[in-house]
Amino acid sequence: MAKILKLSSVFLAFFFFYFLGTAHASAAGYAYKGIAFYAFENNSATGTLPVYKFYSASRGDYSYTISESAKAKLIADPKKIYAYKGIAFYTYNNNSVANTLPVYQFWSSSRQDYYYTISESTKAKLIADPKKLYAYKGIAFYAYNDNSIANTLPVYQFWNASIQDYYYTISEDEKDKLMFATYGKEISVGLWSYSKNDLSSDAFQIEANKDYEIKDNTGKVLAKIAGNSLTKVKYAGNYKLRIYNSISDILVDREVQFESSDGNNLNLIFNVHRPNSTYDEYRGKIKLRYSDTSQKIWVINLLPLEQYVWGIGEITGTGDEDYNRTMTTAFRTYAYWKILYSTKYATEGFKVDGTPNNQIYRGYEWELAYPRIKDAAIYTQGKIAKYGSDIALSPYSSWTDGRTRSFEERWGSTDYPWCQSVKDSYGKNPTMTTSQLFAAGNHMVGISAHGALKLATDYGWDWNKILGYYLHDITIVKTY
Repeated sequence: MAKILKLSSVFLAFFFFYFLGTAHASAAGYAYKGIAFYAFENNSATGTLPVYKFYSASRGDYSYTISESAKAKLIADPKKIYAYKGIAFYTYNNNSVANTLPVYQFWSSSRQDYYYTISESTKAKLIADPKKLYAYKGIAFYAYNDNSIANTLPVYQFWNASIQDYYYTISEDEKDKLMFATYGKEISVGLWSYSKNDLSSDAFQIEANKDYEIKDNTGKVLAKIAGNSLTKVKYAGNYKLRIYNSISDILVDREVQFESSDGNNLNLIFNVHRPNSTYDEYRGKIKLRYSDTSQKIWVINLLPLEQYVWGIGEITGTGDEDYNRTMTTAFRTYAYWKILYSTKYATEGFKVDGTPNNQIYRGYEWELAYPRIKDAAIYTQGKIAKYGSDIALSPYSSWTDGRTRSFEERWGSTDYPWCQSVKDSYGKNPTMTTSQLFAAGNHMVGISAHGALKLATDYGWDWNKILGYYLHDITIVKTY
């Protein structure tokens, strides 16, 4: 029999008690490729003109133009090859404005795709390409190559390999939808907290594997920091945080956030030098936030749901793959509910506590140490358990005494009808009595971990069948 996977007994005992307390472009298939250039979201800057967006369903291609005559011609085209999709962003039609640079347009007849770049080296490379994959079509408009000009925003570039299309957007919401179409909604995880005294004497320290930005609580960029540069933060009194070391001292009010400079937080790894912990590295964004309610300064990790599941420390993933798939689906179901509905930690600024209070979360280093958790999460990607229209949030525990308990029998509520009592000879503890099991945190409601493991290992059950056995009348639904 495969080695039993490690579960938090505290989490198992109290999982549900904490719970009770408490685009134009199709998102599918678009991979983030970075910031193409910088422009304006509206026409507040003098002299800016709208850049119009068109889409060809027959070609699977988005096209952009600042030309009024080109816009009119495309709209009037009787063949309707390109349909008008509105204004993408605002910028300039010539280089009369200081610091603007040409954005070059290329066309690929084999891909039926328009491509745009502000990079001179990329332009030269495409023109010199002996395969002539993209043909140069001239200057489309003028924009900026950084955000040194006030009120400019990044225009993000995406590539869809299945339809061979480059897509551009200035919208942060649309960027997030495209980026998280594979990885799910963003979840905020409370990692640990400092008292005001603790953070006054000892500094929070952070560095990253690539360039990162420091932002205040309004989203304003305070500084851009080179990768591997150490930034420190201390509590300075009067709800102020002092940021220093990588930059000259800055005071910010209540909150500071660290995120990727290139807009792609999916491959951003922060080392937060976590005190008294083996686990220092986390994917995605990091925030320090002072809570008026608890008067603590929380370290919060913000990342997509899938990447969160990769780093959950409730199992090691060393057992049967269908057991791992069973558990990652349970983890995701729980976290998905928390994202949508939880208010328990709202005043602290996050959705889930990364401790046994909710689910143990250990981040990137756990993901690397136990890669089969990630494998199972990828296999079950986006899937959760549902009971009708309800998210079938289920507790689980390591052992039972030969049967699971219904939620009503154990905790008196009829609100969780998917948690019914079932026979569980598979997960019966060979030595412990019922009272000993309860005392050890085995509430015996929902999924029996050892039972699930044995069903997968010894009986060859797949993860769908295991979940359907322990959870009454559920369906597995792909949410993204």
